[in-house]
Amino acid sequence: MASWENYMPAKVKNHLVATTGEFVGTFLFLFMAFSVVSVTGHRALYTQEGASPVGGSDPALVVYIALGFAVSLGVNVWIFYRVSGGMFNPAVTLALVLGNGMPIPRALFCFLAQILGSIAAAGVAEGLFPGPLNAQTTVEHGMSNVEGMFLEMFLTAQLIITIFMLAVEKTKATFLAPLGIGMALFVGHLVGIYYTGASLNPARSFGPAVAAGKFYSDQWVYWAGPFLGSFLAAGFYRLLKFLQYEGANPDQDVDLSCSAHEDSARLACTAQRMGLEGKEIPRPTWSRSKESDVEMGSSIPPKSPPMPIVAVHTNSTDNTSSHA
Repeated sequence: MASWENYMPAKVKNHLVATTGEFVGTFLFLFMAFSVVSVTGHRALYTQEGASPVGGSDPALVVYIALGFAVSLGVNVWIFYRVSGGMFNPAVTLALVLGNGMPIPRALFCFLAQILGSIAAAGVAEGLFPGPLNAQTTVEHGMSNVEGMFLEMFLTAQLIITIFMLAVEKTKATFLAPLGIGMALFVGHLVGIYYTGASLNPARSFGPAVAAGKFYSDQWVYWAGPFLGSFLAAGFYRLLKFLQYEGANPDQDVDLSCSAHEDSARLACTAQRMGLEGKEIPRPTWSRSKESDVEMGSSIPPKSPPMPIVAVHTNSTDNTSSHA
C-alpha cells in the first residue's frame, strides 16, 4: 500500500495533485508571459524616444508578445498535461466540464488554483522587474466593450476547440497537442492584442489587476467573453460527437506501415490472448466515462461503434487462413 493512502483517500489525493499542478503551471505560464510583456514595455519606451507618434501597433512587438505567450503555454502544457491536464485557464476548465464531463469538484479546485497562480505570477513579475508591469488588459483603439467581448469569445473558442480536437480526442497526433495549443494562442494574440490585449483567459486579466490594485471598468469583458467562448466551443464539440464526426472523414489514424492481412492477424492474436476471440469489443472510447473514471459525473458517447474481433485460423495442410 502506498504511504499516502494512510493519510488521504485516492480521490482527495488526485484533486490535490491536479490543483497543485494547475497552480504551478499557471504561475510558470503567466510569469514567463508577463516577463515578456515587461521587456517589450521598456523596448517600446526606448524606440519612441525622439520619434513622432504614429498610428497602429508595432508588428515586431506584437509578434514578440504573441510568441512569448504561445511558447510559454505550449511548454507548460507539455510539462503538466499528465499532472492536471494543463488547463491554466478558467474558461478551458469550464469548457471541459461542459463538453467532456470533468467532475465539478475538480473544476472548482483547478479554477481557484488558476486564479491564485495568476495573482502570484503578476505579483512576482511586478516586484522583480523595474518599473510598472503594464500587463493589464483593456479594450481600446476604437473598439467598444461589447465588440471586445465578442472578439474575446471567438478567440477563446478557437483555443478551446483546438484543445478538444487535439488533446481531448486521442489520435496519433495527440502527443503534438501542446504545439497546436500554443499556435492557437499565438494566432489569437496576433488578432486581438491590439484591441483587447488578447486575454482569452479570465485569470490572465485578473492577476495583473490585483497586482496593480486597479480594476478597469471593462474587466467584465475578460470574464464574459472567454466564458461565452467556452459555451460555444463545448457546444460545437458536443455536436460533432453527437453526429459521430469520425465517419465523415474516416481512417485518419490508420496505420499504413503494414498490410491489411498483418493488421488482421495482429488483432486476432491480441484477441486470442485476451480470451475475446469471436466476440465484439468496443473501439477505444478516448473520452472520459463513468466506467473509466470513478470521479465522473457524466459521460461522452463512444467515439465509434463496436469493432468485431476476427479470428485467423491456419490450415496445417494448405497453410491458408479462413475467417470466422
